[in-house]
Amino acid sequence: MIRFLLIFLSLYLFHFCVFSQGSDIYRGGIRIPVGHDSSKYIRIALVQQFWLRSIENNPGTIDASGDLAERSSDIGSRRTRVTMYSQISPRFLVFAQFGINNQTFINGGAPGQGAKKPQLFFHDAWTEFTVVPERNYSTNKANLFSLSLGAGLHFWNGVSRLGSPSIGSFLTLDLPVFNFVNVERTDQFGRQYGIYAKGMAGPIHYRLHLNKPFVDQRLGEITTERASNVATENWSVGGYAAHQFLEKEGILSPFRIGSYLGTKRVFNIGAGFYHHPKASGTLGNPGSITDFNRHNQTVWAVDAFLDHPLGEQGMAVTAYSVLFNYDYGPNYFRTVGIMNLDSRPADPSVSLAGYGNTEPLLGTGQIWMSQLGLLLPANWLATLGRFQPFVQTEYKNLDYLDDTFTNLDAGFNWFIEGQVAKLTLQYGTRPIFIEQNDQRTQTDTKGQWTLQVQIAI
Repeated sequence: MIRFLLIFLSLYLFHFCVFSQGSDIYRGGIRIPVGHDSSKYIRIALVQQFWLRSIENNPGTIDASGDLAERSSDIGSRRTRVTMYSQISPRFLVFAQFGINNQTFINGGAPGQGAKKPQLFFHDAWTEFTVVPERNYSTNKANLFSLSLGAGLHFWNGVSRLGSPSIGSFLTLDLPVFNFVNVERTDQFGRQYGIYAKGMAGPIHYRLHLNKPFVDQRLGEITTERASNVATENWSVGGYAAHQFLEKEGILSPFRIGSYLGTKRVFNIGAGFYHHPKASGTLGNPGSITDFNRHNQTVWAVDAFLDHPLGEQGMAVTAYSVLFNYDYGPNYFRTVGIMNLDSRPADPSVSLAGYGNTEPLLGTGQIWMSQLGLLLPANWLATLGRFQPFVQTEYKNLDYLDDTFTNLDAGFNWFIEGQVAKLTLQYGTRPIFIEQNDQRTQTDTKGQWTLQVQIAI
């Protein structure tokens, strides 16, 4: 498998070596003017991310042939997205994004189709009205305070910078997923229906939302000791604010850049929160699945982001660190396996999280994640593009587990045409937990190689 990865890299080197290392060709996607006024337009952007993987499976994993499999390999689509938005007037914006996620040879398709014909759905669909613009329309001078109001299926999330990430500019291979604090339960891939306010107050970017989360109920997971999701009519509230000490980042869209590749000098410190009243439950009567005690779902986070050029050779450093505190009720606990190839129910005595590449995701407790990347000098293998090695650590202290644990990911980005065309190679670890004698402890660590091909225009 590793030999195949090297061959694949070599083929891409041959194909793309004629291109320059940096690209402004497709900056901002494709812009289509509307009418004779250049200020009115429709902009279209496309992103595709394909994964080629070699996975060291969790114990007990069965492959598609029905055989016990210590390792698996596959290729699939992590994301295929189309984004469209229109600045109909200086005060009015319409935004939509649609696409697919997580299609492999074995799953991700439409209902009844197995892995084929994945269901296209809207990730974002919202409109926005500018109440107080960032710049005065008459004088073009910056206003000290700005405010825009919007509504719909939106991505103006709270909690952290990674609550609204730009998928085309990740520093590492992918999101840690726990940044979406309700992922695919009471949200739709990080989005909820609601109303939001966003803008600038001096150097502080702020966003606040009032949302109506999707109903999710997991009565099969609820016990007297362990909380899980229960249906509720309650609205959620959240927000995020970041003090921008150096250059100001754009806020036309909610998407936060993962790495600017030295094109900006950015240093931000932020904090956010999310609160959904009575959205979790524990059983009050062990003999009844309808008699339960309700608990609030509350999350807060603090983070810091740095992206800054170094020296005169085009180097740049990117660093990010975030601390999450989740309180979803007693022993709330979730697992995840991205594009998992064996999604059978877990046998906790073999693997508490499940089979394939599943691992503990989040739960009541704390998660601390840090990233560091270094863009190498522009003259280092300049004919091949730019290279950016990176490392990421995740420390998790979850109440449901008796051991804390750390995930480690390391790899590099190869920018063939900036963020427009890039390859990412990453190796990551995940823990193996088992439940035995009423203890949930880590017994092993497994790993995964992933090569991502990204094209974004």
